[in-house]
Amino acid sequence: DARTFVCQVGAGSHGMGENRTELHIYKVPEAPEIMANTGGISVQSSDIPQIAQCVSRNSFPPPNITWHKNGEQLQLEEKMVKIPATLTRESSGLYTVSSTLFAHVTREDRNSLYHCTVHYWLWGQRHAVESRRVNVTVFYPAQHVKLQVMPSSALVKEGDDVKLVCEADGNPAPVFSFYKRELTDNWQDLTSLADTSSGVLNLHGVNKSSSGLYKCQTLDLDDMTQLEKDVELVVNWKPRIVAISSPLYVRQDEVVNLTCKAIAFPRPSVHWNVNGTAHEYVENQHIASSLTVRVNHDLLQAGAMCRVSNALGVSEKHIQLLDQKTPESKGVIIVAIIVSILVVAVLGSVIYFLHKKGKMPCSHSGKQDM
Repeated sequence: DARTFVCQVGAGSHGMGENRTELHIYKVPEAPEIMANTGGISVQSSDIPQIAQCVSRNSFPPPNITWHKNGEQLQLEEKMVKIPATLTRESSGLYTVSSTLFAHVTREDRNSLYHCTVHYWLWGQRHAVESRRVNVTVFYPAQHVKLQVMPSSALVKEGDDVKLVCEADGNPAPVFSFYKRELTDNWQDLTSLADTSSGVLNLHGVNKSSSGLYKCQTLDLDDMTQLEKDVELVVNWKPRIVAISSPLYVRQDEVVNLTCKAIAFPRPSVHWNVNGTAHEYVENQHIASSLTVRVNHDLLQAGAMCRVSNALGVSEKHIQLLDQKTPESKGVIIVAIIVSILVVAVLGSVIYFLHKKGKMPCSHSGKQDM
């Protein structure tokens, strides 16, 4: 019924007159339906990928459809943006319009929102109906990798459970591999202990041997590019005295050196309970203190105490010194006893020998002549 109507009026011999009018029929379209690409789009795609499709149904006359990204209308752009459309007249005489958006994407489009707008006429005025906003999954390679120890704010101590978390800014997440540098500068593969999909390496009950340099390596399966990042894990442990050395036997007023060697991290402090001159030296996590001291009666009686401490604990060790006279005196006594035993044994042998030869004055019975 949308056409021109003509009205004619006849007046006999006076002739005939007519006029025309246009009848416009309007049908408001249904709300547009938008369907986003659900498969994901790669920024490295050589073809212009499909972003979404928009359909407007049952309108008259046919409407127009425009596309928008983040609220800004998109324009046709050769090799970058294409917007083909199809027009279908239904059996009811109403129109269905379908429009498809093709466009290249960048990694910044991972948060972009797209929508379509249907524009139509009603009573000689232009109206518009917008679709809902949709987001599409964008695939892009990682550019940066971050590796950190969790929890990051806590002091890692022996026995703690620690996570090494590797994060990459690619989508989808790449495959993660973990390594630890050995003393030979080779890298020990720890990937079998990690969750390679989430990028987490769990270390349970760490000890001082867990300290060292760890590396996370990522592999992008799309373009096979690799990125890596390393982090130093420092495990703190309380002091342990691993060696004590001193002369076993000393003399009064003798100057001797007492040595106490410990291992700890962070570096501990070493204290002696006796006065003397102390010198310290450090090698890796080992610390040694050498105390030069003059032997006196109190030192012989009580010995010396080495005390090693840091923020995580304390370790103590006692050093006992023996007076050198004590073993000498015992030696003299033992020698005297041995000599006495030998003298008695020899004397007994002589007496026995003389008795056998009959030369002893009292070896025969009877009385002797006076």
